[in-house]
Amino acid sequence: MDEMLQKNPDMIGHHARSASMPGVATGSGAPFIFVTHRDGDTRVSGSSSGFAGHRMWLADDQQPHGLFANWRWDGHCLTAEVDPLGYFSLFVYVGEGQIGISPSILQLLANGADPHPDAVALAVFHRIGFFLENDTPFTAIRTLAPGARLHWEAGSLQIQGCRPATPTVAGLSREQAIEAFIELPRASIRRFLDHWDGPICMPLSGGRDSRHILLEMLQQGRVPDTCVTFHHGSENFNNEVQTARAITHRGRLHHTLLGQPRRRLRDSVRALLMTQLCADEHAQMMPIHDFLHGSRNASIDGIGGDILTTPDDLAAGFMAKSRYGDYTSIARQLAAGHAAVISRPGHRGGAGSIYSLELEEAAIERITAALRAHDGAPDPYQSFWFWNRTRREISFVSAGIMGSAETVFCPYLDPAMVELGLSLPWSLTCYQDLHDEAIRRAFPAYADIPFAGAFREPQLPLQPIRRATGLLDACRVLAMLMPDRQGGAMRDLLVKDGLQRPHTDIYRLHNAMVTDMDAAQAERLLQVSKSLNAAAPKGEHVISEVFPHG
Repeated sequence: MDEMLQKNPDMIGHHARSASMPGVATGSGAPFIFVTHRDGDTRVSGSSSGFAGHRMWLADDQQPHGLFANWRWDGHCLTAEVDPLGYFSLFVYVGEGQIGISPSILQLLANGADPHPDAVALAVFHRIGFFLENDTPFTAIRTLAPGARLHWEAGSLQIQGCRPATPTVAGLSREQAIEAFIELPRASIRRFLDHWDGPICMPLSGGRDSRHILLEMLQQGRVPDTCVTFHHGSENFNNEVQTARAITHRGRLHHTLLGQPRRRLRDSVRALLMTQLCADEHAQMMPIHDFLHGSRNASIDGIGGDILTTPDDLAAGFMAKSRYGDYTSIARQLAAGHAAVISRPGHRGGAGSIYSLELEEAAIERITAALRAHDGAPDPYQSFWFWNRTRREISFVSAGIMGSAETVFCPYLDPAMVELGLSLPWSLTCYQDLHDEAIRRAFPAYADIPFAGAFREPQLPLQPIRRATGLLDACRVLAMLMPDRQGGAMRDLLVKDGLQRPHTDIYRLHNAMVTDMDAAQAERLLQVSKSLNAAAPKGEHVISEVFPHG
């Protein structure tokens, strides 16, 4: 165990071969280091060594698992690294004779990082909802790349390593691919269960990935302490809950529903700050964060399973265009698709037409360049998605939202699984049924239970009283965020624009935070994040219903 963990026993998880620092990526308690070297003089503030995320060493593996980052200052040089996939966002600020490192972008800004916005990166965010490669909202701040190792000394910066090499096309038959989709997750989950003997909370949705993980756990004789599913405040179960209930009922599993009424804007602000202004979603998952807070549970996340095993409905068209190198058309289609999802009827311009209209072509060029970087992959669209949206947006679920657990395990990010998924030829994945068939074959006793799409989604009832109390709560939150212009912010909240209401709130808040950013605002946002998280109900207080035996 390295010296940092020896000095910090609280960072040691349930086993001596695990390291965990839950929940550090949000609020004013996030660790950081800031080093300034000028005229031969070096000044340091923050923590000389830091660890963030969850890291574990499983049997027979050459590298640790998990989403994590760490750094160390030895008095002369600063070194830092992230997990091999770079799925943990470690933010690095580089200025003249300065460097800052933290899992919190706001912590860097509060301690003097240059807040100048990256206009093109923001224009991309407005159009596709996430940042590309290592971009952030701020020009001088980047994330550390996958597999990268940073070394800084006396103002000189070196970063070695990069994204793993693109795998060659796997020479597998359909049958071999299906068997691999069974055996590789099975081996990864077995190693984790052999490693972890503490309690397990299994988030269970209506999709493939969490179902596969849960059923494999049962196959190996390990019953989670509870399965957790959240829904959105209605007494009528949504299709995700209906699917999860069918699975847990048959398995006679302890099932916890998180359906207590939520304050939408409050959760939106918390998620926006928890994702360090780098994602436009995840507010809907804050109940899981609050449920896990302070618990001794391990949580298991199915991140990566979908993109590695099952392409989406748009992939065929993108694959055809990639064969001709027409990545500009793909970039425009990505932007148009996201705009259609977040726009109100009659408005298809998305957030880009509102906040960065003049940078339309610059944004498309930036997206095109990021797509082209995956030209040699068996499926360039899949590779782009895995190394960009999944890495830069979805990863905040594992590292931030679920990061309040004792540890977080991501079986689909096992190196063998990643290599398999990214190497499969399009001819095998194009029918979108490999993972379905693997689940049916491996767990025939549950094969008749459909996924969420087959269940009827109930219509949510109108709740005018809840809406009114939500608006009052929004006033309180806006007063914390923008004390100097609370009235104008509230008017903005009520005025309709071309975006659907939740997206209107997210993009307006994001734009206001980034545009007016300075050290004082960053410090205020850190305090807001801390206050909102402290005030949120935790544990049993977010539970709406419990089914003890399925």
